[in-house]
Amino acid sequence: MTALLQQAQHGEVRVLTLNRPDAMNALSSALASELLAAVRDAEADAATRAVVITGAGEKAFCAGADLKERRQMDADAKWAQSRTLWAVNEALWQSPKAFVAGVNGWALGGGFELALYCDVRIASGNARFGFPEMALGAFPGAGGAVALPRLVGRAAAARFFYRGHRADAAEALQLGIVEQVVPPAGLHEAAIAAARAIADATSPLGFAAVKRVVNEGPALPFAEAVALDQAQRRPLEATQDYAEGMAAQAEKRKARFSGR
Repeated sequence: MTALLQQAQHGEVRVLTLNRPDAMNALSSALASELLAAVRDAEADAATRAVVITGAGEKAFCAGADLKERRQMDADAKWAQSRTLWAVNEALWQSPKAFVAGVNGWALGGGFELALYCDVRIASGNARFGFPEMALGAFPGAGGAVALPRLVGRAAAARFFYRGHRADAAEALQLGIVEQVVPPAGLHEAAIAAARAIADATSPLGFAAVKRVVNEGPALPFAEAVALDQAQRRPLEATQDYAEGMAAQAEKRKARFSGR
């Protein structure tokens, strides 16, 4: 049987590939559970600095929750499935590791949300983004209405929710949803390169600390955001990594960070 989630290691970068191309890589309960376990496993692996999440094939990154599966569920089961999808996004948001979404094709509903909760999004030229839930009597249930306005602002986000708007790759780049658009054939390499760039440019502890401030700070009152900022910064002063970074800078060499 074909694995629902494929994993590959490229040095410090782990690649997780949603592998249901015939179903547009829709998140069944089983796939969502496997993805959550893989995210936590990558987080626990000191040798992995960054993770790429992408979809098999060129048609879709992820079409969201598996609607065929949901049609067989009662309301409680649907809610339980939604909680699993949210648990994945929450894990991405809170993880000290870097996550890069390599968006190949459609990113719909829960798939759009999955991309939003990654730290960086790289898209192929055929990527498309939208929330079909708005025409199904519901709304995105895994945090999309929280994350998208923070990323692009209330007015731009509202179009996706209030009008069922769908954006192509060019518009997503203009709005700031993605940071780079590349030809489909180059997406895999571009996503891995983005993940490696994070690993090369930052220390593990420094990245984890600033990620928390970047993610949580904008929603806090100014004084609370500053307090969070300082609380994350102060412990870094006494770390081995900070001493190593300072020594490497003085010696004009690449730092060798250990995460301690």
